[in-house]
Amino acid sequence: MEKPYGEANRDRPPASRRAAAEREKGAPAPPEGAAAGDVPAIPPLEQAPAAASNDAAPAERQPAPSPATTIEEPPPSARETVTKPLLASEALMEDLAPMRPAQDAARIWCAAVGVAFLFLGGLSLAGLRPDGVVAGPPAFVLGIVALFTALTSVSYRQRAVAMVVLGAIATVLGLESSGTAFGWGAARAVAAIALPAALVFRSRYRAYSGARWLLVAAFLVALPSFGEAVAQLALLEPHLGQLGAAMVILAVLSSLTGFMGSETTGAGTFLAVAVVLAFTVDLVVGRIAQLGAFSPGELVGVLSAGLGFAVTSAITSLGLFQILAWRLAADARRIDLHSRPNDKDGPDRRPPSSGEWLT
Repeated sequence: MEKPYGEANRDRPPASRRAAAEREKGAPAPPEGAAAGDVPAIPPLEQAPAAASNDAAPAERQPAPSPATTIEEPPPSARETVTKPLLASEALMEDLAPMRPAQDAARIWCAAVGVAFLFLGGLSLAGLRPDGVVAGPPAFVLGIVALFTALTSVSYRQRAVAMVVLGAIATVLGLESSGTAFGWGAARAVAAIALPAALVFRSRYRAYSGARWLLVAAFLVALPSFGEAVAQLALLEPHLGQLGAAMVILAVLSSLTGFMGSETTGAGTFLAVAVVLAFTVDLVVGRIAQLGAFSPGELVGVLSAGLGFAVTSAITSLGLFQILAWRLAADARRIDLHSRPNDKDGPDRRPPSSGEWLT
């Protein structure tokens, strides 16, 4: 007869006892020779679920998603300030055909010429120049204008034009007060302005073919002064004035190096300074040779005239060079930087090999 459901469940052992009985059945038999009490330790039942939960924790625990990284772009103003890297071809072009050469040097020269004119005006007020007090105000005006041109912020072309106009006015005033022949004095002044400007232009734009044509024109302008210097050496008896003529001839002939190839500057800048100094020495030595007595006043007057001629020729020549550069720089940049020199032997001619004589 079957027992009721409640009595059958009452006779069954509890779940903990059943689990212990099942573990005892599944436990391995002790080795032979072991004591009855040496029963291998069985970990408690509570530790197994804990270990299982610890092993499953890394699988169940997922890392929290990291916040999205955002890349901040620089503002438009910062991006505009990033300069483009200078290429080798651009650097070579700027070296062969600069757009505004001697821009800072022009301001320095204007300041130096302004100080020189103020000094000459002071000598005139002191009575040490030939015209005396009369030559003082024009020198002061020219000095102030030159300083104003150096200190003000004007464009490249405007400063160049101002230097040429300033030099032309000073040249005319100097020729009127020189007391020598106006024609030969004007020829000397024009040669001391045109030839240095052409030499400097040739040195800065050496790959431009038009620079050599400008140098030819400058030589034609300097021919009257060159011919006068040759005549002094050939026709007149030896005297002190021939020293200046010899320096002029040497400076003009040295300027022929400007017709060399485009691989060299022809030392145009140094020759330009030498030409101005040679014509200045010619002027000073010629006037000293005409003096009857070497009085301090007359000697200071001659030296001041030479200083005025030098600074006037320098600033006018520099202004003329900058006008030429402003006008012809764009044309001078139309050159091929990758062109190679022509082969003089021809493209098909090759040197014979060492083994051709055997055949």
